[in-house]
Amino acid sequence: MSMIAGEQRDTHGVVVICTKDRPREVERCCMTAHTASPNIPILVLDASTAGSTRHACESIACRYKSSLNLIYRRAQQPGLARQRNEAVGICRELGVEVLHFIDDDTEVSHEYFDAIERRFCQEPTVMGIGGVILNQPSANNFTIKRAFLLQSRRRGYVLRSGRNTVGQYPGARAADRVDWLSGCSMSYRIAVFDKAMFDDRLKGYSLGEDLDFGFRLSRGHLLVLVVEPSATCIHHLTPTARDSMRAIARQGTQSAQRWVSENRGLGLSRTAFWWATLGEILLHTARWILSDDTDALQQTLGILDGVVAIIRKSFPLSIRQRPGAVKGL
Repeated sequence: MSMIAGEQRDTHGVVVICTKDRPREVERCCMTAHTASPNIPILVLDASTAGSTRHACESIACRYKSSLNLIYRRAQQPGLARQRNEAVGICRELGVEVLHFIDDDTEVSHEYFDAIERRFCQEPTVMGIGGVILNQPSANNFTIKRAFLLQSRRRGYVLRSGRNTVGQYPGARAADRVDWLSGCSMSYRIAVFDKAMFDDRLKGYSLGEDLDFGFRLSRGHLLVLVVEPSATCIHHLTPTARDSMRAIARQGTQSAQRWVSENRGLGLSRTAFWWATLGEILLHTARWILSDDTDALQQTLGILDGVVAIIRKSFPLSIRQRPGAVKGL
């Protein structure tokens, strides 16, 4: 483990930032986290291809000197889900009780971490807490999306189709339980990792790893996940080191289909998944035609790419020529 500044082992929680090739974002994220709660240690788990992120961490540590407890470590395996699991192991060694996962493009408000840790202390049965994401985009076309099982009036809910609603909007109530927490703003007690870990089959950006993990905890293990209204943040959603919109839509479709199939015992449905996928295709296509929105076109093409990949995997001999078969028959 590489220490860039002083380490405290008796702290209650640790900020965890898993990153890859985003030195500017990491620098800003560490600075805002330190400003929000100066006494909380920060763990940066870096899968970057160069040394720029480490240099950024060294620069921050030099600037704040002994007032900042910053731990930098190179990830053993790149991939967000795998890095999160590795961070859990490091935090076990540190003996902390709470892991505050935030994305490298998340900007937390003053006392964000303090508010969450107070909530954990006040409510021993709560195992996971998310902050309110102030710039979370509002849902549109609600009626149509609800008909296609893409939306629900319940916040933080996972539908039978495998689609979800975000629970971390402004106006969220502290008393409401949610099915999952957004990866840009989620804190868990270390004890939950005795029940489950992030899905390390997921590679790269690991789309949906936060949804999968929270869902398995809340539905499978019946653990309590909530939102803390006084802990707020902004998710800047940087374009740096992200896949194309088409690639994300393809990956999302494939991942969702596999995930729904694996979790049918927790209330998910393959039929509902395909119905929702049809709805997504129709909505994106309509947006492209009516508004000449090229992003909508790329999303449509990505979903169709995903559908074709799923069919090829499910029915390989019906898509490709059977060995020895005569062409045209």
